[in-house]
Amino acid sequence: MDEIAIIIGAKTNIQNIAADFLDSNKGILHIATTHAQAKYFLPEPISQFREKYPGVSIYILQASPEQLIDQLHARKADIAICTEKVDEIPDLVIENCYTWHHALVVPPQHPLSQGDISLERLAEFPILTYNLGYTGRSNIESAFRNKGLEIDVVLAAADSDVIKTYVRLGLGVGLISGMAYDPLTDMDLISRNLSHLIPSSRTKIAYLKHNYLPLYTQHFIEELQLAAKKITY
Repeated sequence: MDEIAIIIGAKTNIQNIAADFLDSNKGILHIATTHAQAKYFLPEPISQFREKYPGVSIYILQASPEQLIDQLHARKADIAICTEKVDEIPDLVIENCYTWHHALVVPPQHPLSQGDISLERLAEFPILTYNLGYTGRSNIESAFRNKGLEIDVVLAAADSDVIKTYVRLGLGVGLISGMAYDPLTDMDLISRNLSHLIPSSRTKIAYLKHNYLPLYTQHFIEELQLAAKKITY
């Protein structure tokens, strides 16, 4: 099976090199990513890229972190953009994209909307946050564990908007990515930075080591890294 995969990979590389030689401004870019990246990070770099490469069609494949890696190995995706899991795979090239922090979201009248926040205070309330393996959940777990605290996660989801919906219903306090809080659409919620309590997370760009990346894909990665420099969350 490994030999077959090598042959298929070599054939794909030859086809991509030939296509690049004929016209490096046309092609298809398959991006495997999570909901959070697709909604909150990718719109700007994709918009900038499309202005420069209108002949490149973009397909976004949304999946879990584990599935993103599978998409790369199955050659259904050219690159993957995510926070969790990619460091564990030896046959991937990993490029740093941006660093971000978690935030607390609560209604304005909630006790945690004011005063100093500690992990001990957070642990007193039901927690709504991401599924295991998603969007820095491992950093949340390790932060509480290192303090000897247990957290009561009453609802977990892959989608930040789902978490915010149930925060509004009063089920608990939300721990989400800072980029998922929109001051306009979420003006009914208070966001508080948790960078002093929960370790920062790093979103990465991954692709197969032996894959030839067309020039437009290389330029898209550059757009991602340019957009990453503007990030402050």
